[in-house]
Amino acid sequence: MLFLFCHQKWQEASNRGAAILSYLGEQVPLIYCLETEPQQGEEEQKVEQHLLYPLECFLFGEEPCVGLEKLQQYNSSSSAQQCGRVFKEGETVYTCRDCAIDPTCVLCIECFQKSVHKSHRYKMHASAGGGFCDCGDLEAWKSGPCCSQHDPGTSVTMETVQFIFSYRYMLVWEETYELSEELKPKVKEDAYFCVLYNDEHHSYDHVIYTLQRAIACDQNQAQIYTALIDKEGRKAVKRGTLRSCQQAKDNIRRNSEHIIQIPLRVEILHTAVMAHQTFALRLGAWFQKIIGYLVGLREVFCQVALEPAADNDQLCLISRLMLHDAKLYKGARKVVHELIFSSLLMDTEFKRQFAMKFTAHYKQLQEDFISDDHQRNISVTALSVQIFTVPTLARQLIEEGSVIKVIIDTVMDMMSAHLDSNNRFQFQGHNPDKFFRVQVIFHDLRYILISKPSVWTETLRVKFLEGLRVFLRFLCCMQGMEEVKRQLGQHVEVEPEWEAGFTLQMQLRHILTMFQDWCSSDERVLLLAFQECHRALMSCTNQPFRREPTDSYMCKQILHARLYKVSQEPVSIHLPISRLLAGLYVQLCQTGAIQYLPDFVDPLNFTELAEQPLRCVVLAAQVCADMWRRNGLSLVSQVSVTNSTFSLVKKRKITKNMKVEYICKYNHLFELFDIFNGNSSSKDQFCSSFSKTDQYMLTEEMLYLIIIIVGERYVPGISHVTKEDVTMREVIHLLCIQPMAHSSLVKSLPENVRIVFLLCCVLCFIVSFLCCVCCVLFCQALLEEKTQLESSSTEEVTFDFSLKAQKIRSCSFIFCGSQHVGGGNGTDSNTEGLSRNASMTLRCLKSVVSAQSVQDKEKAERKRKAEAAKAHRQKIMAQMSAMQKNFIESNKMLYDNVPESSSQSDTAAMDVDESRVAVGPQQGVCSTDWEAQICILCQEEQEVQAQAPAMVLTACVQRSTVLTQNRGKTLSPKGSYPLFMPPDLAVGTHTGSCGHVMHATCWQKYFEAVQNTTRNRLHADLIIDLENGEYMCPLCKSLCNTVIPLIPVEPSKLNYLLIDVVFLSFFLSFASYLHSIACSLFFSRSITEMLGVCATTVHRVGLQTAPNDLCPYMPVMSWNTCAYTIQAIENMLQEEGKPLFGSLQNRQLSGLKALVQFSAAQRLKSSQAVVQKHFADMLAVLVPVPNVENTPSILEVDFFHLLVGLVLSIPALYQEEAVDLQPSAVSTAYNHLYLLHLLTMTHMLQVLLASHGLGEGDEAQAAAELFSIVSQHTDRAGVTGFCVEGVKRGVLPFLRCAALFFNCLTGVPPPEELSESPESQLHLLCSYLSLPSNLFQLFQDHRDVVTTLIKRVRLMHVSVNGYKFWLRNTLQQEISHLVFRYPHKKNRLIDLPEDYSVLLNQASHFKCPNSSDDERKHPTLCLLCGVMLCAQSPCCQEQLNGEDVGACTAHAAICGAGVGMFLRVRECEIILMASKTRGSPYPAPYLDDYGETDPQLGRGNPLHLCPERYRKLFHMWQQHCVLEEIARSLELLNVMFPFEWQML
Repeated sequence: MLFLFCHQKWQEASNRGAAILSYLGEQVPLIYCLETEPQQGEEEQKVEQHLLYPLECFLFGEEPCVGLEKLQQYNSSSSAQQCGRVFKEGETVYTCRDCAIDPTCVLCIECFQKSVHKSHRYKMHASAGGGFCDCGDLEAWKSGPCCSQHDPGTSVTMETVQFIFSYRYMLVWEETYELSEELKPKVKEDAYFCVLYNDEHHSYDHVIYTLQRAIACDQNQAQIYTALIDKEGRKAVKRGTLRSCQQAKDNIRRNSEHIIQIPLRVEILHTAVMAHQTFALRLGAWFQKIIGYLVGLREVFCQVALEPAADNDQLCLISRLMLHDAKLYKGARKVVHELIFSSLLMDTEFKRQFAMKFTAHYKQLQEDFISDDHQRNISVTALSVQIFTVPTLARQLIEEGSVIKVIIDTVMDMMSAHLDSNNRFQFQGHNPDKFFRVQVIFHDLRYILISKPSVWTETLRVKFLEGLRVFLRFLCCMQGMEEVKRQLGQHVEVEPEWEAGFTLQMQLRHILTMFQDWCSSDERVLLLAFQECHRALMSCTNQPFRREPTDSYMCKQILHARLYKVSQEPVSIHLPISRLLAGLYVQLCQTGAIQYLPDFVDPLNFTELAEQPLRCVVLAAQVCADMWRRNGLSLVSQVSVTNSTFSLVKKRKITKNMKVEYICKYNHLFELFDIFNGNSSSKDQFCSSFSKTDQYMLTEEMLYLIIIIVGERYVPGISHVTKEDVTMREVIHLLCIQPMAHSSLVKSLPENVRIVFLLCCVLCFIVSFLCCVCCVLFCQALLEEKTQLESSSTEEVTFDFSLKAQKIRSCSFIFCGSQHVGGGNGTDSNTEGLSRNASMTLRCLKSVVSAQSVQDKEKAERKRKAEAAKAHRQKIMAQMSAMQKNFIESNKMLYDNVPESSSQSDTAAMDVDESRVAVGPQQGVCSTDWEAQICILCQEEQEVQAQAPAMVLTACVQRSTVLTQNRGKTLSPKGSYPLFMPPDLAVGTHTGSCGHVMHATCWQKYFEAVQNTTRNRLHADLIIDLENGEYMCPLCKSLCNTVIPLIPVEPSKLNYLLIDVVFLSFFLSFASYLHSIACSLFFSRSITEMLGVCATTVHRVGLQTAPNDLCPYMPVMSWNTCAYTIQAIENMLQEEGKPLFGSLQNRQLSGLKALVQFSAAQRLKSSQAVVQKHFADMLAVLVPVPNVENTPSILEVDFFHLLVGLVLSIPALYQEEAVDLQPSAVSTAYNHLYLLHLLTMTHMLQVLLASHGLGEGDEAQAAAELFSIVSQHTDRAGVTGFCVEGVKRGVLPFLRCAALFFNCLTGVPPPEELSESPESQLHLLCSYLSLPSNLFQLFQDHRDVVTTLIKRVRLMHVSVNGYKFWLRNTLQQEISHLVFRYPHKKNRLIDLPEDYSVLLNQASHFKCPNSSDDERKHPTLCLLCGVMLCAQSPCCQEQLNGEDVGACTAHAAICGAGVGMFLRVRECEIILMASKTRGSPYPAPYLDDYGETDPQLGRGNPLHLCPERYRKLFHMWQQHCVLEEIARSLELLNVMFPFEWQML
């Protein structure tokens, strides 16, 4: 009702504007002047209800939703309009290389996806902010100006919506304390705000420090204030009385002046003033949305904005806004600029009027920008790119506004202070910041000249030539500026300033080319421009023709010229007028207008015109000869950079007619005249200062110049060549030097707007030519080999194709370069086919040559290994046979009553020796032990023995989530972890090794040396963490943080004869029996020490805790890392489809073997009581154990971790405090066998409870009995059936891991079939592990044990996914919450779209969850889980261990246990993270058509996913090589300014 009352009251008021202002004066302070900060969204809700909704009702004359619906219907039938979407900073924009008028014509991602340009050759890049979408602008596109959304429809006449903009004052934010009468509060309170404004002089730390000292706030609050000030431009830092705010203002200014001389800008505003200014910002954004609903609304606003004021002394509203721009803060500027974008720049006529206003105030706007400290992208001067790049508008501005003259005059006025007495620029002592801002003005001149006219009018000719004359006056001030003179005797004390002048010359390089292109489009303009340029050059005061000529004699020729010695007189490299004149002369030759040149210019003296460019050539030659070394490095830097531009001047400036007198002139310039003429004397100071080397180098430069003049005429306009011919020649020359990628090739070519198009045109021919030549030469080499084979005997022929390839390596080198240029996909079908055929030819040739030799080598290697293994087995068999015979002889009386046992035992022993069984009494013999190892540091060889000094392997321990089935879950030692690993494998501890061996003492010395040297390096902590024991492997530079000691494998002492006659052991004495089974194992001191080093690292990294040798979980963490590493290796082999055995490299296998033996030895290092308790706790999961409580159920445990822990801890049961005994070989064999059987059955039961479906066959019949037993105790509610094959698949990973574990533990070789094919492995694994091929037979053999086990499960207290249940009657509740199936799913990186633009589209719709503004963030995609994050933004910072970190760092700690792999979408770059402080960039897996990545979207070519690169990235993560990759990349980079990775 209040809104209807307001609407009626405003309609009936005589002055509606005053009525609205009065209402706002009452309501605005009630919303924005609150003493406490409102809740998020509460303030916006009040603004919508009490302020904006009444205004919308008044504007539409009815309910806003009804009015908007009508407007949308009008818009759908109206004529096409521009999109006008204003780009935010970092937003991705697109331009079409085929259809865009110039590179500044861009589309937003929505319009691009709906346009025809999507199938063209487009380019994408990140916007700097401040522009808008050109969809619908007919002048911006050659074809397809509109997308399907903005395509024109039927035009319908609409009545213009009229309303009064009584509150247009809101668009001008004057910093005043006085409000209008309507807005003044009825009761003025003594309430003020102390407002701090943003500037670019003070850093973040300075402002934070100042706020802490001035207003007594803590650091967190100061950081929040500083971030808001930088983002919005201002922030009220204190509210109070006028006196308290004034005191705060004085404190802020005083504290900020202590840091730098410029104080911070602080204002005191009344709360009502602050409220209305804040609402004015919100009103600007609202009005921008309103005028987008209908063209009529926008036209009314434009008319009001451009309407001249009633008072002629007052400017129009838009002019006042522009001139007031430098006084506005950042947030207000953005609103004003976006309002201009969405209104004045959307209509052609209003855009023209605005452009005229902008040009009229151009000088004042640039002066305000230069005196301002804000960046250009938030200045109104940045609107020039939207105005000057429109071709028709640029012509109108030249004709009506003399915009070229205005721009040049603006630059001249701002640089007039740097003119010397000779009216030339001198930039000594200039202000770099101001000079940089002045240079930005040249961009506007480039925008004006970016599109040359096709039709010239007389007015356009006059105004253009007028601007050219002003430009030539500016160039006259640069011609010959900053002359240098050769320093003799003493070196210069202070090097002169040269960057400013050189940068100015580089800025003008493209502008000179653009002026030439404009002039070449009209013959009369070209001739008049050459006339003006020649006149300007003649008017310069430092020209060579100002001297009197003299006569010189050489080679019977007389040279009448003005001599000049570069080594004695001043010389300058700044010759812009000479460059422009040379370019215009080339255009005259190319267009044929040179025939009319005598009518405009007197006959040219090319010798005088070439004088100064030749001086530059001589200067460069003398600098290269080190004749100017006493002038310092500044001159060397200038010459090295401009050396490429000199060649352009050489080619263009010298005339075609070569005369003998020019040779004499060049000799004089190169100061070789006296030497060549034979008149040099040792008394001549300057001739004697030239060494022989200097003379040779100067002679070479002079001869090179003559060669260029005579032969190097490959320039359009001078020779009969086209730009395509020039580009092709340059490409071939570059590829002859070295192979080059497409991007490197483009960078090496001369810069030109059309160079990309020219390059695409010539590459097809070049690649085709190179492919044909290479194929012919390779075929010739093959024919020559064939001839040799036919004419010689087999013994005399050596088929070595590489020797032939060396003879043609130059051609293949070029061909390699063409392959780099062609890339992966190619841009032309013919080029792609030829490249593919050539590559295929090379592969075929290589395979023909090397296939047979490789096969022979592999076959010979396999044969050698087989013979060595056979010989080793025969040796062991002979030893065992001898031992048995000795035992029989010594105990002959025992065998009198058992006559057949001897032969049976002998046969059994022979069978076991040949068997490949790793577990149980039929266990085979360990075939291999550690060979003699060579230390990579001292190169000494040593045997691995228990009592010898320790040998160690480099290793890296890290937390891992590669196998997790519940990503994001964290584990805490407060629960059952780490003794029991959950079945989801949420977080594990992985230990990897590169396999390089060192002595323990050598490693300790190396590690100490690394610590001492690394501390002195800059930012060395970013590469390796010394506090956590990190170092780089001395050989392969892999990242390591510990070492694994090499433990000798104990050979199997299983006495099979004793097994056969175990009943006779009663006759043996107890002492001899005890001696036969007791064996104490002792290690040397160094091995024991290394065991502690490795165990401490595993414990510290795995549990993320401080080192503690007394922690009872020390051995448990060693067992866990052993189990997890084996599971990770098995997962990798399964993923790659490789066999379980024989696929790992020898170094990988050595690392795994060392890790298993290290884990087995941990029980000797720990307290036996602790190990025994751990064994009892783990065994309680399977069988009842007294005094053990809170045991997890079988559904909460990973059974392979349990298997490793039980197997490695069971020997502790044989030990007591006083007696250190070890289990016998017989006991060990049976312990391993029964533990494996028990755990296999329990794991099958675990898999069964998670399976469905019932199979058929013999196995199904045995399984059905188990199913019936389980069903009896589950009431058939939780388990409805199972599939036999599903259970077998579910248990297979467990058996594969067990096979790897027992292979490394016992050393028994596996069956050869396991090394051949990864398929059909179950029966082989069962045979190797001494399990029945029908695994369900285990349940029939141990029926009583199984029944007891299942009964026990019913009464256990379990917890699944955080929910606890007491299962008294059934397992139904537990199974219903079971989310883990067997086998576990294979973790992979997320699926990425093939087209990168799809990712950009997703990022464009990303909104930060913690920020309500529409500022573009840095969307970053996690490749592990697919979550889109807001990176590098304070809005999404979180607390991690008491420290503020960015969103990516916090997410990596949960998702990847500290390891992160992120894709920065807008930068097209992968970020690898290893911790809060370490990370590195990595190339994205997206490539363009040339097979190259595009970081930061610098080239903007269309990108497509490369499966090979993405697979490589996946393997890096799967094999735990992310930390290693980060360390290696940081080692290669010279980190000068470290990146704060924790804030990502």
